[in-house]
Amino acid sequence: MLENVITGNLTWTIEQFAAKGRGFLTFPTKFDMIRPLLDLDHRGKIIFRMSVNPSEIIRRIEIGTSPLDTRIRALNEMADAGYRIGLLIAPVILLPDWKRMYRELIERLSDELSDKVRQTGFIEIILMTYSYVHNAINTEAFPGAVQIYDRKLMTGRGRGKYSYRTEAREEAEAFLRSELERCLGSMRIIYIS
Repeated sequence: MLENVITGNLTWTIEQFAAKGRGFLTFPTKFDMIRPLLDLDHRGKIIFRMSVNPSEIIRRIEIGTSPLDTRIRALNEMADAGYRIGLLIAPVILLPDWKRMYRELIERLSDELSDKVRQTGFIEIILMTYSYVHNAINTEAFPGAVQIYDRKLMTGRGRGKYSYRTEAREEAEAFLRSELERCLGSMRIIYIS
């Protein structure tokens, strides 16, 4: 999405796929730069997936990405332009007070997503995985950033890779399913990983 501002590659790809492609083309983003895409003849073949997180996580961890309010606006505008819509809650990061943050996120989505998004969109949820490589890159690029690796909550998942322990994952999944059913029950959850 950000690259498209410079290269126009996404615009070209959507137009080419709409004209010649079979099936669907999907792209996820954390950016709100959708203006060049709104008037394209996508022929309903493109799935726009916006990644969202609580504002606090966006501000403190997803540094340099679009804020939550403009991500929500982009979802609504892309739905109005006829794109298929996916809401990607990712990566779910289990910081202290994560339940409050994700409850507030889901309530805000319920309040601000258009009826069209809520009626036609789907939800994907991805819990954070982490690695030594991620840690090295984040530490160097953002020396004062929040430390998101938590030894108590995470376990090894291959060489130098970590994911949340089974109990933490199950608790997060149950909580998110419950809150989404309460606030966005019309939207189908297609997976939680």
